[in-house]
Amino acid sequence: MGAEAQSVPAAAKLFNQANDILGYDLLDLCTNGPKEKLDSTVISQPAIYVTSLAAVEVLRARDGGEDVINSVDVTCGLSLGEYTALAFAGAFSFEDGLKLVKLRGEAMQDASDAANSAMVSVIGLDSEKVQELCDAANEEVDEKERVQIANFWLISLLLDHVFLVLH
Repeated sequence: MGAEAQSVPAAAKLFNQANDILGYDLLDLCTNGPKEKLDSTVISQPAIYVTSLAAVEVLRARDGGEDVINSVDVTCGLSLGEYTALAFAGAFSFEDGLKLVKLRGEAMQDASDAANSAMVSVIGLDSEKVQELCDAANEEVDEKERVQIANFWLISLLLDHVFLVLH
């Protein structure tokens, strides 16, 4: 994505704007790392937001891409993707969205640093089985190490509309 973003002026412009807002070279971090910096939500949240919208500009620059972009009826996103979808839909500017995402990443990192915690995605098991596994794990640990289900994510498709899902 990095090389392609540099070759598409509108995508490169997003990274340049991000550099001004963030105060560091985001494209360089995305393409060259180090991974440890990218693992921090302070960096990864803006990186995902900017890269997602840059990918839209790369798509727009391809043959037929403008038609694809113009055929989008609805945008949606989950978590960080909600910000990307709102920016794509024009609900707020790229710059305002990036400022929000930057603040969000900083708050997430502060919360993560304040508690010893982890998160895992479970795919392919129903909620009852996941709860059963959590209950079994909780029998083996003390109160501070308990596990719980944080959320569920359901994906459904409507085939009579074109959707652009951003994450």
